[in-house]
Order: sequence, then structure tokens, then C-alpha cells
Amino acid sequence: MIRTNETLSGLSEYPANWTHTAKLIFPGPPLTVPGACLKWYDIRRADDKAAPDVTAEARAFLTERAAAKEVEFRGELGFALLHLDGGKYYLLVCVWRDRDEMWQGLFFKDDGGFLPYPAKPGLLRPTQNVVELDATSHERRGWSRYLRSARDTAAKQAYLDDTCTGELV
Repeated sequence: MIRTNETLSGLSEYPANWTHTAKLIFPGPPLTVPGACLKWYDIRRADDKAAPDVTAEARAFLTERAAAKEVEFRGELGFALLHLDGGKYYLLVCVWRDRDEMWQGLFFKDDGGFLPYPAKPGLLRPTQNVVELDATSHERRGWSRYLRSARDTAAKQAYLDDTCTGELV
């Protein structure tokens, strides 16, 4: 089907002064919590300073919630993205469940700490922004390699060692 300019008019239009900014991803040590081992990533713009205190707070939050069984892990591998976006922190926690499904929890930081991200009304909901999806694409490829492997201890370690680095676009 050929689309004409009239068909596309009004779709995905953004202010002319808005620009998409690439971000950098910084792997941290894996986080082992009851029921899971997660790769850890901090994501921020190149000109944003690292915030080790926020990273420590996010890691402690997730560890405490997993220990209290408020975040359910079932003997899984996965990854966590701590993303500074628009001056706010978002924590995306993703695990590989039922072999080939990615399950995700989303949290945000306010003045009182990290909280579950509130569900939005409607059938469509936000999941990840474009730079988060770039990191998730790396993780998806790594998980696919794991699924095609012997899935032994060495393969699990290879998955954990294969971290996403550099620029996310």
C-alpha cells in the first residue's frame, strides 16, 4: 500500500525545538537478590554526573523488596536499568521467565524513595523509551545466545559477562 503525504500528516509530529539525545550506558556489578541474578546498568546523558548514592538506593530497594517477596523472582536471570531521564530516575527490572519471555517491573524515584510506577488508564501503556529499548535489544540477543547454548553454569556466566556498553541511540 502506498501512503501519501496526506495520510502521514499529523502523525508523530513533535516540536521543532525538540531533539533526540543519545545516552550512555554504564554496567555495574550484577545484583544478586533472593530468586534472581540481575545485570545492572546506569543510563544517563553524557553531561549528567554519576549518582552512586541513587544507584545504591535503587539496589537496596530492589534487594529489600525481593527479600520481602514484594517483587517476585522465580530463580531467574535478567537485568535492571536505572535511567536518569528528564531529571527523574526510573528503575526497570527485567527477568527472563518461562524460557523466552521478558517480564518487567517499573519503578520511579520520588523524594521518599523508589515506588512502583502507577498504571496508566487504557489498553496501551508505556513500557520502555527508545534508549532503554536499545539496551534491551542487547540483552535479548544475549538471552537468545543463552537459550541456544548448553544452558550450563558457563553459559550463565557468559550471559552475565556480556554487558551493554557505550552509546544508546
